[in-house]
Amino acid sequence: MPALLGLARAIDRFSSWLGVLIGGVTLLMIGVGLFNVFGRFADRYLGTEFSSNSLLELQWYLFSVIFLLGGAYVLSLDEHVRVDVLYGRLPPKRRALINLVGTVLFLLPFCVIVLWVAIPWFGLSYGIQESSSDPGGLLRWPIKLLLPVGFVFLLIQGVSEAIKAAGALTGHYEYRTQDELDEVEALAADVQLDRAGLDGLLVGLPDEAEEQMKNNQRNN
Repeated sequence: MPALLGLARAIDRFSSWLGVLIGGVTLLMIGVGLFNVFGRFADRYLGTEFSSNSLLELQWYLFSVIFLLGGAYVLSLDEHVRVDVLYGRLPPKRRALINLVGTVLFLLPFCVIVLWVAIPWFGLSYGIQESSSDPGGLLRWPIKLLLPVGFVFLLIQGVSEAIKAAGALTGHYEYRTQDELDEVEALAADVQLDRAGLDGLLVGLPDEAEEQMKNNQRNN
């Protein structure tokens, strides 16, 4: 189990790096979207040619990158949508059991099925060098490649979640949700502030005592 938990930690680190990448892509998508908006106004009123089909397609290509590659990162943070009213009230081992069963019986098989369908679909698109039907559009096969790549990442992160859930059930892993981790971090921050205030108080006491001693000497 320790070796498997080490593998899970490595997968989580990879997903964290992926999250940083997705953050950069999000900023890029916003920039392209703003350029497209102002470009259309400039083309209409100034007669320029800033806007193009390639830039419009690039915008939704970047959105596809965020959506397809960001799934593993969201899963690693336990921030995906849960349609239930009981999960958050259950003890950690019950939640770990639900996650283990759901991951093994639903998430991992679903990822395998999508890959089984998506890989030949991408292969066909790549074989014919599929491109956009719009003038000046982009190639289609790179965006279709994101579908199998994204589900490979999701499958790998699912393996990590299954390992952590199994570790929690066997007592080798402390299973906490992201909300609980946030509460622990907030509590640690409060304790740090209280300690800093106490240290400041203790540092100030000798100065006050010294000042009182000087006053006493002057009075004498």
